[in-house]
Amino acid sequence: MSEENKAPEQEQEPGLSYGDIIACVQIIDVTSSRGAIKGDELVQVGTVRERFVAFLRHAQENGEEIGELPSSAYNQQTEAPVEEEVPAEEAE
Repeated sequence: MSEENKAPEQEQEPGLSYGDIIACVQIIDVTSSRGAIKGDELVQVGTVRERFVAFLRHAQENGEEIGELPSSAYNQQTEAPVEEEVPAEEAE
Protein backbone atom coordinates (compact mmCIF):
# COMPACT_ATOMS: atom_id res chain seq x y z
CA MET A 1 0.00 0.00 0.00
CA SER A 2 1.44 3.36 -0.93
CA GLU A 3 1.65 6.36 1.34
CA GLU A 4 -0.81 8.24 -0.86
CA ASN A 5 -3.64 5.87 0.08
CA LYS A 6 -3.24 6.35 3.82
CA ALA A 7 -5.67 8.66 5.57
CA PRO A 8 -3.99 11.80 6.85
CA GLU A 9 -3.42 11.68 10.58
CA GLN A 10 -5.03 14.36 12.64
CA GLU A 11 -2.51 16.91 13.71
CA GLN A 12 -2.54 17.80 17.38
CA GLU A 13 -1.88 21.35 18.42
CA PRO A 14 1.20 21.68 20.59
CA GLY A 15 0.52 22.49 24.19
CA LEU A 16 1.45 21.83 27.77
CA SER A 17 -0.61 20.24 30.47
CA TYR A 18 -0.31 20.73 34.20
CA GLY A 19 1.15 17.23 34.28
CA ASP A 20 3.94 18.34 31.93
CA ILE A 21 4.80 21.25 34.21
CA ILE A 22 4.73 19.03 37.29
CA ALA A 23 7.09 16.63 35.48
CA CYS A 24 9.46 19.53 34.75
CA VAL A 25 9.56 20.46 38.44
CA GLN A 26 10.30 16.83 39.31
CA ILE A 27 13.06 16.66 36.68
CA ILE A 28 14.66 19.82 38.08
CA ASP A 29 14.49 18.40 41.61
CA VAL A 30 16.04 15.08 40.60
CA THR A 31 18.80 16.54 38.45
CA SER A 32 19.77 19.11 41.07
CA SER A 33 19.82 16.49 43.84
CA ARG A 34 22.13 14.34 41.70
CA GLY A 35 24.49 17.23 41.03
CA ALA A 36 23.73 17.44 37.32
CA ILE A 37 23.32 21.22 37.45
CA LYS A 38 26.42 23.36 37.84
CA GLY A 39 26.55 25.87 40.66
CA ASP A 40 26.53 28.84 38.32
CA GLU A 41 23.37 27.49 36.65
CA LEU A 42 21.40 27.02 39.87
CA VAL A 43 19.95 30.53 39.97
CA GLN A 44 18.48 30.30 36.48
CA VAL A 45 17.18 26.78 36.97
CA GLY A 46 15.77 27.63 40.40
CA THR A 47 14.04 30.70 39.01
CA VAL A 48 12.32 28.68 36.31
CA ARG A 49 11.36 26.03 38.87
CA GLU A 50 9.83 28.62 41.18
CA ARG A 51 7.87 30.14 38.28
CA PHE A 52 6.50 26.68 37.42
CA VAL A 53 5.49 26.05 41.03
CA ALA A 54 3.90 29.51 41.37
CA PHE A 55 1.93 28.90 38.17
CA LEU A 56 0.70 25.54 39.46
CA ARG A 57 -0.25 26.95 42.85
CA HIS A 58 -2.14 29.80 41.19
CA ALA A 59 -4.04 27.35 39.00
CA GLN A 60 -4.80 25.18 42.02
CA GLU A 61 -6.05 28.16 44.04
CA ASN A 62 -8.37 29.04 41.15
CA GLY A 63 -9.97 25.61 41.25
CA GLU A 64 -8.05 23.95 38.42
CA GLU A 65 -7.49 20.21 38.69
CA ILE A 66 -3.74 20.05 38.30
CA GLY A 67 -2.95 16.71 39.86
CA GLU A 68 -0.58 16.35 42.77
CA LEU A 69 2.19 18.87 43.22
CA PRO A 70 5.60 17.39 43.99
CA SER A 71 6.16 17.21 47.74
CA SER A 72 9.17 19.49 47.35
CA ALA A 73 6.85 22.25 46.13
CA TYR A 74 5.31 22.39 49.59
CA ASN A 75 8.66 22.85 51.31
CA GLN A 76 9.32 26.24 49.75
CA GLN A 77 8.40 29.45 51.51
CA THR A 78 5.85 31.27 49.37
CA GLU A 79 4.92 34.20 51.55
CA ALA A 80 6.97 37.09 52.81
CA PRO A 81 8.68 36.26 56.09
CA VAL A 82 6.76 37.27 59.16
CA GLU A 83 8.60 39.78 61.27
CA GLU A 84 9.29 38.57 64.76
CA GLU A 85 7.53 40.44 67.51
CA VAL A 86 9.73 42.36 69.87
CA PRO A 87 8.99 41.62 73.53
CA ALA A 88 7.17 44.51 75.24
CA GLU A 89 10.05 45.16 77.64
CA GLU A 90 12.50 45.65 74.73
CA ALA A 91 10.08 47.87 72.77
CA GLU A 92 10.01 50.51 75.55
